[in-house]
Amino acid sequence: MNCKEILSRLHAYIDEEVPARLMREMEEHLGVCPSCRSQVERIRQVDDMLDSMTVPPLPQRFSARVMAEARRRALPAPGKRPLLGLDWMPLRWFVDLTVPMRLAACAMVLVACLLGMFMSRDLSLSGSARTTVAEGENLDGFEWFSPTPPTSLGSAYLTLALTTPEEKSVSR
Repeated sequence: MNCKEILSRLHAYIDEEVPARLMREMEEHLGVCPSCRSQVERIRQVDDMLDSMTVPPLPQRFSARVMAEARRRALPAPGKRPLLGLDWMPLRWFVDLTVPMRLAACAMVLVACLLGMFMSRDLSLSGSARTTVAEGENLDGFEWFSPTPPTSLGSAYLTLALTTPEEKSVSR
C-alpha cells in the first residue's frame, strides 16, 4: 500500500473499522513509514484530547425549546392559504423579493418588451415585400408561417418547403 491509500483510511484504522487483512497491510506500512506513523499519533492525540473534555451542561428545557422552534418553523402560517386551494405558485420567488428587487425585475421585463417591439418594428418597416403562401398549396400544416419577413428563418423554411426536388438539383 502507498501513503495516499493509508492516509485515506487512517481514521477507520484507528477506530478498528477495517477488515483484518487490510489492518495487517496498514500495520506493515506503518512499521516502515515514519510520516504515516506520525499522522496516526496526531490523530490519537486529538482523539484523547476530545475524550478528556467534558460536555457542557445544557440549560433546562433546552430540547423542548428546540423542538418547539422546529415545529413553529415547519408548520405553515395559519392565515395564509393558497389561492383557490392550489399549492403551486409559479411566481413565489417574486413575492419573496425585496421591493427594490421587484422594481428591478419589472424594469428588466419592460426593457425586454420594448426592445422586442423596436426590433420587430425594424423588421416590419424594412421596406421589402413579405412573402405569402400561394393558396391551395399543401405545406403540411406550416401555413401559419405566412406572411413572414423575407429575412426570417420561417421564410427560408417556406422557400425550401415550396421548392421541388427538380428545382433543388438545378440550383446546385
